[in-house]
Amino acid sequence: MNIAITGADGFLGKNLIYQLYKREKININKITRNTKIEDLDKIILNSKFIYHFAGANRPKSNNGFITDNINLTKYICDLLIKNKSKNKIIFTSSTQAENKTKYGHSKKKCEKIIINYAKKNKAGIYIYRLPNIFGKWSKPNYNSVVSTFCHNISRNKKIIISNPKKKIDLIYVDDVIESFMKIITSKSTPQQNFYKINKITNISLMDLSNTIKEFHLDRKEGLINDISLNFRKKLYSTYVSFLPKKAITYKLISKIDKRGSFTEFLKTKHSGQISVFTAKKNITRGQHFHHTKVEKFFVVKGKAKFYMRNLLTNKIINHILNSETPKVIESLPGYTHYIKNIGKEDLIVLLWSNEVFNVNKPDTFHHE
Repeated sequence: MNIAITGADGFLGKNLIYQLYKREKININKITRNTKIEDLDKIILNSKFIYHFAGANRPKSNNGFITDNINLTKYICDLLIKNKSKNKIIFTSSTQAENKTKYGHSKKKCEKIIINYAKKNKAGIYIYRLPNIFGKWSKPNYNSVVSTFCHNISRNKKIIISNPKKKIDLIYVDDVIESFMKIITSKSTPQQNFYKINKITNISLMDLSNTIKEFHLDRKEGLINDISLNFRKKLYSTYVSFLPKKAITYKLISKIDKRGSFTEFLKTKHSGQISVFTAKKNITRGQHFHHTKVEKFFVVKGKAKFYMRNLLTNKIINHILNSETPKVIESLPGYTHYIKNIGKEDLIVLLWSNEVFNVNKPDTFHHE
């Protein structure tokens, strides 16, 4: 199956290509500004699906809206009409198509051209009036305010918001691409011209910038904030994609003594923290209890004995943990416990606790 993508080197084009490239029996034909006219004709006529993404958001002059948006769309549709083709067109319009801006007018004009093609050739078309799209590979100061905010905040640069209370609609690039991908596998004929993607988030510019700033500040502290909401998860991924390359790595502090080492790896504001510790041969770590804190232990390397004793009944629980048989054990509140390296090599353990360690309220009490 041949698929053509106009604007293949743009934000949407690159994201679609990397969703398609593992699909079998799909031949991707990229159309960019460098594509020769004779190659363009051949690609368009031989492609079952035409994803028409090419267009100008912010051209250097108003003529760019005509040459980049309207003229290319008209050329493609005229070519298909002339050859009586019924290739399916997936066109990315904009929610601004109904306003009076130059950009909005150009998108509206393109819609009419494509609808005319569909009527004349009885072809299937999919027109998406999309809001601001955000995600990886978008351009700051061009594609989306999200990319601009993420780029500047990740570099400790100022951002300017002229109207902080203004609300905008946002949609994540993967949600857009997911909808586009379904068209390829769908066996049904389009029954309408316009289509929607119901995964839009409405947010004020102030709340948007504050959320990204929160990600940035928390990351400096080794913290992960709540990303249980889909929008926050997608926004965090976008923020990380804009990090300067020198900032993707950061140092952790390890507490090292004769027993081994202890390193806090990741802290969360709502789901505890993850740490890593080591223990040398025959070394015992722990010998304490908690009232509320719960810990999960997972041996990554080595062999260990895990011991727990009920403070009230003296009931004892023993378990052997080793990296060859992956298993997690959970400490019980009110039980004193320890873990001992009984192997021949250094023990490495991954530890999760249900709260971030608070030096003023550690909930950790030494007890042999």
